[in-house]
Amino acid sequence: MSRSLRKLKPDRTPYFRRNVVESEIQELAAVSASELERRAGLWSSTDLDFISSEALLYFVRNAIPGAHRDKLTEKLLCRVARRVRPTNDSGGNTISLTGINIREEVVDHFVDLLLSDRNEYDERLDYYEINFNAAIAADRHDANARHWKHENRSDELETEDGEVTAQVESAVGSYDPFGSDEFDKKDYRLLLDDAIDRLPELQRRIVVMWRQDIPIESNDPSVESISKVLGKSEKTIRTHRDKAFASLKRCLERKGKVR
Repeated sequence: MSRSLRKLKPDRTPYFRRNVVESEIQELAAVSASELERRAGLWSSTDLDFISSEALLYFVRNAIPGAHRDKLTEKLLCRVARRVRPTNDSGGNTISLTGINIREEVVDHFVDLLLSDRNEYDERLDYYEINFNAAIAADRHDANARHWKHENRSDELETEDGEVTAQVESAVGSYDPFGSDEFDKKDYRLLLDDAIDRLPELQRRIVVMWRQDIPIESNDPSVESISKVLGKSEKTIRTHRDKAFASLKRCLERKGKVR
């Protein structure tokens, strides 16, 4: 008998797995660990030995700690990643750095739920056992909204020709978040690191490399510059650096760390 779900509907009645999933769990309970691992690695739902993600999640949640559970978990996380928009085209080129962040957020969120469930039953995972694909789609939708809103917010500060607006120039001035008198204080560095993590991906990468004293551009072909690493012009790098600094300044001002 499979373990019942604990999550309740608004009318206080319990959630149930679909009958086909319950039957699948009963059938799989009789197979060996190695056979379950093999079948968990099948991708095509048309394969006769394919395991639904709902059933696979059930076994991940209920397996005893050890190598078997780890292997099932790895295969389940691969499915989560595959349900999120691909980040590379057919030629292997990166489509969107924001897309990468979205995929990582969805996977990380699911990992957090698994870890929470292993510490103490987390009923938030119950919905994934009812309709796995719909649950991941909802997570993807939420991550999309957060990341693209953040990405588009930075675009509002840029003119049509890519120049930094007067608003940004005025906000930045000579400001350098790493040159602040507060930088030696732990709480400032923690707030700064958090603010950097919230930047759009291109800006975040520029700021991280700037922090490591990597030059924006260099006439020496042997020197790895930010422009060379990111494949962007010097003008574009400076534009996004200044936009990032303006965002960091505003964030730290709200925290009372910039005056």
